Amino acid sequence: MDANTKIILANIFDVIAWLILVYSFWKNKDNKLLWIQLLANLFFLLNYLLLDAHTGLWVVFFEMFRNYLYIKLDDDKKTFYIFLPIFVLIGITTFKGFLSLFSVGAALNDGYSLIHNGRKVVWLGIITYILWLIYDLSVMSYVNVIAETIVIISNIIILIVQKEEKENIRRD
Repeated sequence: MDANTKIILANIFDVIAWLILVYSFWKNKDNKLLWIQLLANLFFLLNYLLLDAHTGLWVVFFEMFRNYLYIKLDDDKKTFYIFLPIFVLIGITTFKGFLSLFSVGAALNDGYSLIHNGRKVVWLGIITYILWLIYDLSVMSYVNVIAETIVIISNIIILIVQKEEKENIRRD
């Protein structure tokens, strides 16, 4: 398969993954949500496999297990610390230059955000998606870049709306 065909097919898998992921947000039950998101992650794995983006591939692979533990265990910090060395090891073993580390940074930041709540989670989410956006640009995962840009913009809007609501409450 030639490089252009791989890029096109990889981005088609990304579209499928994002559609499944968006659908999963409508599910309220943890078990159903988890399985739907695991299915989405399989398409993200195929995307990175076709793009020869090994760091992103291994990050997503281990994020699947990490996310499962976040749902099943009652200790988010323990889960974060269990996976911290795994993601560092991924960065070391799959290193293909500075940009390959952005997906590892995104996974670490995302895991760290999951042990917090409130506005801090939204800020950390923005940072996570910026890191993924840079990585995905470097590996030609263009659908991810578009989707991540939308998520970043929506998170910024959330912060602006929350700030305005907080200011309105102070005025009243």
